[in-house]
Amino acid sequence: MKRIIIFDMDGVLLAPRGYHLALQETVRLGAEALGYANITLTYEQIAQFEGLGISSEWHSSAAALSMLTFGGTLSLGRLFGLLKREPAQIPARIRLERAIEAITGDATRIRESETLASPSYKIFQELILGSADFERIYRIKSSLNVASYLLQFDQPLLKTSTRERLLAWLEHPEHGCAVMTNRPSSEMPDAGYGLRLVDLDVLPLVGNNDMRWLAGQVGGETAHFLKPNAAHALAALLASTGRGLPESLLGAHGLLNGADVDDLDVGEIVVFEDTPAGLISVGATGDVLRAKGLPVAVKKIGIAPSGGVKAEFLRAQGAEVFDEINAALDTVLS
Repeated sequence: MKRIIIFDMDGVLLAPRGYHLALQETVRLGAEALGYANITLTYEQIAQFEGLGISSEWHSSAAALSMLTFGGTLSLGRLFGLLKREPAQIPARIRLERAIEAITGDATRIRESETLASPSYKIFQELILGSADFERIYRIKSSLNVASYLLQFDQPLLKTSTRERLLAWLEHPEHGCAVMTNRPSSEMPDAGYGLRLVDLDVLPLVGNNDMRWLAGQVGGETAHFLKPNAAHALAALLASTGRGLPESLLGAHGLLNGADVDDLDVGEIVVFEDTPAGLISVGATGDVLRAKGLPVAVKKIGIAPSGGVKAEFLRAQGAEVFDEINAALDTVLS
């Protein structure tokens, strides 16, 4: 039976310094536009967002600016407290909408945070893409005159020797691998930038825009298909077995809606994640497949600095936590 590895991208295969710096700059510039000077979203606050499953900077930047507008300071403790009480299986944006609505009475920024109607979305997208690609993709005038933060600041975490061992491991016919990320994908370059940076662009990838395509095909909202929903991990699992992307996406939806597993001969799924959402998604995938008679085991591996807030959230989902990906991957490849 096949043994499958599913990687998250940011915080696992690469250090998303570009995203984090763009998030901080988005909040700073957004705060300035609202009349607030010297506002900084700290790395500890970013870790809190991610540990609570709010891993999209579109969402966290909008939430930070909502709380700043409401309270006059970037105090997020109350927001984090409400998010902790929400079930982690609920899509991140929905949980965030509920929490912001409960505190401020207005979740408009969160509802619009994935669209050009959101000022913070436009700032963030220009920072991560760079002004030239921002104008090319969105066909609107840029305002910041910047080079891509992703290309400038992201750093690969996978050592060359570990990558070579992984590729050798994947030569075995019973081994497979895919990347599951909330980064924009397909017609957007974010996920592709990341895979090229770690020199793993041979791997199948299932990203945000791919799940959006699925939502458009079968009906529904993208947030309900992305991790922590099982659909995201199921699509990555199917893609890791050599299926094409459309077949994998539709196949995942089918498995969640009564289809049989057919020739899906998988014995173990090993997931590497730095936030709870992917762990929940793969865990739910195991539940779905076992309910259909496939005795698949799921091994959850978390990547986070020991003693930090993210490690606590990952262990709560049943993950064994490592400081970095190379030591973690050694336990699987050895």
